[in-house]
Amino acid sequence: MSKLVKKCSEDELEWIFNIILRNVESALGTPSNKILDWISPSACSIWAQTHDLKAVLNGKLVEEESKGDEDEHLFKIWTPMLLQKQKRGDWYANIEKFGGPKFFLQVKFDGENVLLHKKGNEYRWFTRNNNDFSKEYGDSSMAIGKLSSRIHSFFSRDCESAIFNCELMLWDKKTKRLCRHNDASTTSDAQVLSFRHVKPDDNQQLTVVLFDLLYLNGRPFFGAPLHQRLEMLKIAPLRKESEDTIFVAKHEEATKKEEIQKFFEKAMANNEEGIVVKRADSVYVKGQRSASNGWFKLKPSASSDCDLDLALVAVHPRAARDGRTLYRFAAYNEKTKKYDLCLGCSYGLKTEIHDAIRYEYGQLLEEAPEELTFYGKRPRNIPKGDGGYIDFERWQVIKITSNGVRNGKLVDPVMREWRVDKPVDQINTWQEFRDYATKVQDCKLGDATTIDSEDDEEKKPDPLKVEKITRKAIHQTAPVKLKRAKLESSLSGIEVAVLQGTSELVRRKCEEILKHFDATVVKGITPSTQLAIATAPKPNHPKTAQAIALNQCTVIKPAWLERCNTVEMVLPWTETEVFHSVEGGFEIVE
Repeated sequence: MSKLVKKCSEDELEWIFNIILRNVESALGTPSNKILDWISPSACSIWAQTHDLKAVLNGKLVEEESKGDEDEHLFKIWTPMLLQKQKRGDWYANIEKFGGPKFFLQVKFDGENVLLHKKGNEYRWFTRNNNDFSKEYGDSSMAIGKLSSRIHSFFSRDCESAIFNCELMLWDKKTKRLCRHNDASTTSDAQVLSFRHVKPDDNQQLTVVLFDLLYLNGRPFFGAPLHQRLEMLKIAPLRKESEDTIFVAKHEEATKKEEIQKFFEKAMANNEEGIVVKRADSVYVKGQRSASNGWFKLKPSASSDCDLDLALVAVHPRAARDGRTLYRFAAYNEKTKKYDLCLGCSYGLKTEIHDAIRYEYGQLLEEAPEELTFYGKRPRNIPKGDGGYIDFERWQVIKITSNGVRNGKLVDPVMREWRVDKPVDQINTWQEFRDYATKVQDCKLGDATTIDSEDDEEKKPDPLKVEKITRKAIHQTAPVKLKRAKLESSLSGIEVAVLQGTSELVRRKCEEILKHFDATVVKGITPSTQLAIATAPKPNHPKTAQAIALNQCTVIKPAWLERCNTVEMVLPWTETEVFHSVEGGFEIVE
């Protein structure tokens, strides 16, 4: 080693130590798949299939072997084909380009994705991260109490060997339904179980969801189109199915964008993780995640209905995973007139945006501002060196996206946009944050070309496209949007409830118009509420139906407010603008 050190230059020594410390990716500032791309366009796929650097340098992709040669597939660990996440700005673009004339739609099961290998009485369970959990789930049908012994009798006698792409899920014995991974709200006993430590006396048990057949009785099907593999999966390997043990996932055929939107809405209403879109004639390519393969996934974060605008109130450098900066956010509590800490997030936004935000919030404080609370109390001080609180006058508004709620916390929250156009007093409320699960269940996939735009606002400056951004630069390049002055009207002092509907934009606009006419705006109906605005398009929406059944006040459509806003005057509503009328209730008189 000493000879090597003496003969190497300073640069060569730096790379030797980076290799020893496994720090190459950080030193190069690029992930491993990009490094492999420098070798050849197919290098990443070859590495994922073989984990053999010599094969990568030779540039030879492992092709389908001749019949009878099962060693390269069966009981071998290899990386599965993965789904491509769609761009938020235009979720349908890649599906339209690579999805083909016909595609299959499936629910995205929220469990553990595994490759199940079967050979006679023997089983192997390999995860997508190349972990072997055969001991935990059972490596043979004789492993009493393990998953392999439970599913063995479900296979046909003709199924001697097979490889399945599948998902492990938990089945609740009491509720008789599938449970989402690590989600206590979906289990009968509010417990969260590790898949690898499920006991026979637990209220949940493991079940297997099959959604692709890759190999059967010595014949690999990787090159066969998906529709043929699914047909084989239906008829060949299983002699019986049961949702509490092993079953084949259902799928729907589709050809249009609108069918995807409808399927997504149904999945969200059923509290699913998301949906999967697969090209009907797609082949299975080991180890690849690419739009050109025709496999896509769509989660709630693809919908602008799931956006939250929160105030950035505290910063903790190097406190998150991998030394990332942890940002803490707050929502406005309408009851206490304070801002409640509600979320920590470390992912999202480019480095230059982080730098610009850091410049804006300036010096951090040890003591929390008076406007900030945490469970009704003032947050504790942050010691020097651990970050600090941002002065109230320098709070920033950040758009947060997420993939739902799990155990009271947002799933995979990401900072999506620095809302330089939005003042802090217009952020989402604490109640809206608490109701986020309902917001996710109501979300939709909008028009792909306008998913991130707002109909009634000027085009905003985009911080992601600015090399260095400050408030001074923003005010020089964009018009200032002034707050509308309040008008004394027949709504002055009247408490009006704006009910939650299917569009956050409609609800916010109704609130702004009502405040402009000097009304007292609340989120839900209270004993003093005299009028309700239903932002949902139909009276059978849960919030609207509940207000109508209560029969306390008249329930009006947003169209009435739009008409009043146009003429800058509160006008009497017409019959067509009313969902429900209460005799003797509040009304506008000319």
